[in-house]
Amino acid sequence: MNTLHFVALVKGSQAAGYTARFPDLPDCSAHGSDVAALVINARHAALARLQGLADEGEAWPKATPAEQVIVEPGAFIVLIDVAVDDPFIRINISLGERLVQRLDAAAEAAGMTRSGFIAQSVRMSLGEQPRNDFEGVGRKLQDEFSHLARKINDAIGPNSAFEKRMADLDDRVYDGVRRAADSVSAAMSRRREAAKEAGEGGQPDADDA
Repeated sequence: MNTLHFVALVKGSQAAGYTARFPDLPDCSAHGSDVAALVINARHAALARLQGLADEGEAWPKATPAEQVIVEPGAFIVLIDVAVDDPFIRINISLGERLVQRLDAAAEAAGMTRSGFIAQSVRMSLGEQPRNDFEGVGRKLQDEFSHLARKINDAIGPNSAFEKRMADLDDRVYDGVRRAADSVSAAMSRRREAAKEAGEGGQPDADDA
């Protein structure tokens, strides 16, 4: 089994989701509602692109080291690992039309490409257990990341206990500042009134003059 690492340039936000593109794999991109989902989808996209290159008879590109990639403004780097058993080669096979339709339906239901489903079926027919159930592992990781994201959101996200405590603290701080400002304003008003009364009391009356 070989693991290839491709640099993905990621842009986006938690509110809008994230999009990744691969400098070494033109026309290959992925999207995810969060970074965890993006990584899973990016692995699928990169693997599908490598399969497509093999089907077209093209050689796989050499992965550019992360330190040599020019990062665009507003983007950040995520290293995407793609596990493959061995380099893909292109083969020509002939199957009945209805069989191909059933094959594609089964591959889609399993969340796999046609070539990946065929390769896994061949291994199983040869008595081998798939050494790299990428789709299954990917789904499991995505579920785990999603569960973790929900826990984080429940802990510090909108309407969470943390958010409510922070809002209550903000209210108390604002109320304290407001009351302090009112006290200062009242004290200044009293001083002005006292100064005014003292000034008026110190001037002679008109009858005395």
